[in-house]
Amino acid sequence: MRLHPPVPLLIPRESMEECNLDGYEIPAKTRVLINAYAIGRDPQSWEDPLVYSPERFEDDSNIDVKDQEYNFLPFGGGRRGCPGSAFGLATLEIALARLLFHFDWELPQGVGPQDVDTDESFGLVTFKKSALVLVPITNKSYEFKGM
Repeated sequence: MRLHPPVPLLIPRESMEECNLDGYEIPAKTRVLINAYAIGRDPQSWEDPLVYSPERFEDDSNIDVKDQEYNFLPFGGGRRGCPGSAFGLATLEIALARLLFHFDWELPQGVGPQDVDTDESFGLVTFKKSALVLVPITNKSYEFKGM
């Protein structure tokens, strides 16, 4: 979500009064766009910003989705952040855990890891140019008994 935010540009805001933001004069009634894509790749905020390293979130207790430093904005920030972020994260975690528990995953026959296309297509939202196709293999060590 840092390197590939679901929405690269957050909802536009309008300044209520003239202000100075990091040396930039912003007149009153100016429409402001927050570029979450650029913030997630900013070398002033992240060491090796283009490297995918989930471990950076394990050791640093200062990194949080509600971080007041505003260097990680998967759900916006401040009082205008997404009210459903906790529900969304919990739902995603449960769904992913169930899929990983019940299935082993493989690439289709004849496709190797080097063949997976990780290029993105940009627009209002970020998505992969080519869909990732995986084959679910039922985990034989667990007998599914329904919900």
